[in-house]
Amino acid sequence: MKSKENCMQSTELERVTLLLRQMIMAGEFVPGARIAEIPLASRLGVSRTPVRLALGILEQEGLLTSAPHKGFWVREITIDEIADAFDVRGALEALACRRAVERGLDVANRIVLEECLALGEALVAKGALTEADTRSWSEMNARFHEAIVAASRNIPLANALAFVGRLPLVSPGAIAFTQGLEAAFQNMQKVQAEHRDIVDALVNGQASRAAALVQEHAYKSREKLRRGLERLRGEQIVANVPGLKLVVG
Repeated sequence: MKSKENCMQSTELERVTLLLRQMIMAGEFVPGARIAEIPLASRLGVSRTPVRLALGILEQEGLLTSAPHKGFWVREITIDEIADAFDVRGALEALACRRAVERGLDVANRIVLEECLALGEALVAKGALTEADTRSWSEMNARFHEAIVAASRNIPLANALAFVGRLPLVSPGAIAFTQGLEAAFQNMQKVQAEHRDIVDALVNGQASRAAALVQEHAYKSREKLRRGLERLRGEQIVANVPGLKLVVG
């Protein structure tokens, strides 16, 4: 059993890791910037130990890099890395679909998927998109993909997807609307149709079809994001998308 002191230390480490991850993803440290432990610990009001441990965790996640006796730097994330991560996400979600069908799509996750479809239909039915709608869509998309993974009832699979999703722009909730609201709405209509087909395959017990559809879904998202990021290459990126400022090409 963990002691009270150990539990407090674990909680502090989790809090510091979360804060640092948010700061990096928000662009508070530019790619290539060195992160100094002492000023950071002072800023967060903690000792150097949880900061050092948190930096090590974020290095494992791919947000930082380090050198012996020289400290940590914010990594420069490439478009190719993000594309590769989408391929991994698609393969893992395809496996999740297969497992969900093989084990039987449970009622709770089916309800979540159907609720997500209903919200997507309501947004599409509006005929146009607002900034508030983009946030609603991103939240719904995250919930949709989380339900597919939860339906697999495979904890290692869920952990692997969570790890991949920590890279900038890779998680289902981190959608980069890079072309304006009109183009985003047109894409939303296509994605909504893809979501309907995935749910239809899961509900009807079509494991191979569901797996193929979700993998193609990830591929289309990857290519759309790649084109958007390549258009933004060299420009001043002002979009309020977590992690976008870390992408250097």
